Amino acid sequence: MLRRFYNGGSLVRRGFKVLCIETSCDDTCVSVLDRFNRQQPLRVLCHYKETLDSLEDGGIVPIKAHTHHQIALGKLTQRAFRDALGTIDLVCVTRGPGMVGSLSAGISFAKGLSVALNKPLIGVHHMLGHLLIPRMESNGEGVKYPFLSLLVSGGHTMLVLSRSAIEHEVLCDTIDIAVGDSLDKCAREIGIRGNMLAKEMESFINEDMEQAKLSDSMKIGLPNPLRNKNDRVNMQAFSFCPFVTAVKKNLPKPLLQLNIQERREIAYKIQEGIFKHVISQLNLVLRLNSEKLSDVKQFVCSGGVSANQRLRTKLETELEHDFASFHYPNIELCTDNAVMIGWAGIELYEKHGLTTGLGATAIRKWPIDKMLDVPDWVVPDKT
Repeated sequence: MLRRFYNGGSLVRRGFKVLCIETSCDDTCVSVLDRFNRQQPLRVLCHYKETLDSLEDGGIVPIKAHTHHQIALGKLTQRAFRDALGTIDLVCVTRGPGMVGSLSAGISFAKGLSVALNKPLIGVHHMLGHLLIPRMESNGEGVKYPFLSLLVSGGHTMLVLSRSAIEHEVLCDTIDIAVGDSLDKCAREIGIRGNMLAKEMESFINEDMEQAKLSDSMKIGLPNPLRNKNDRVNMQAFSFCPFVTAVKKNLPKPLLQLNIQERREIAYKIQEGIFKHVISQLNLVLRLNSEKLSDVKQFVCSGGVSANQRLRTKLETELEHDFASFHYPNIELCTDNAVMIGWAGIELYEKHGLTTGLGATAIRKWPIDKMLDVPDWVVPDKT
């Protein structure tokens, strides 16, 4: 429910500075943004990130992520205050969706700062940050509403139609795991190691992509999900679990017997197969919603997997719609970061007058198309 307050006039009459906090998963992120002029792009005064090292655990352990945020958040914020060069006027923090323990560490900290500084708080939807960050560089002029966004990360894969910062319609979502999770799991099955396995696999492929593309010595049966039954052919959804199952079952020989070039060929086929599914489902949605999307000319791809250059190439060459332009975040802003949380908060604050009450708590699951259907939103009473 939206609560109202009276603030005596315009929310923003001058420049202001924003402290931004993101702790939805295993990255502790803090930044300060300078909104010195609403007619010009803002300045990023600082941006800090510390990521939990989960390599030995083989994945993120929630209690360790919570502890990591508690250790890192205070010292990163202290550094950010030194870089702010003045007063903080607004505090933005990720409220959800995400891991409750991680989110709670950030929200509790941000509420304390809001009280201590006597400044407004905005609890931001994590995916809204990914959706809107390509608008930041041009101050909202480069990517105008309405636009279509493909959000691709380790936790989400969805196609979203946005008509304003608070109006979003999910046209296609995954029915199982996210594309980034699938890439990670497949990479692990073929011996890729590291903290960001999908990114490591892309780098591994790119070391000799032409050879991997031309070689056809490794036969691995990859699926074409949602095409195996008549009632699923026109299903507007993604499905990525079948790729993990196929890689586990269909490696042409034991992992230890594969040489490096054979592993690279398999990695290339896995990545191509997964991205082929993404493109085919996007084209299905574009065909089935052609009338609804007739006024949409800009396509955004955001989230961690949006940094993949092969995916970007396939989007720009294989989508069956007359998009005038394609937009991506800067590479350093593709993965989770505090800058995107701050920019999304600024759009909610400037355009819609939204802030968040101090009773707000973490939201583990929070559909982007029901962004306002949660308690503790506060809007100005203009009467």
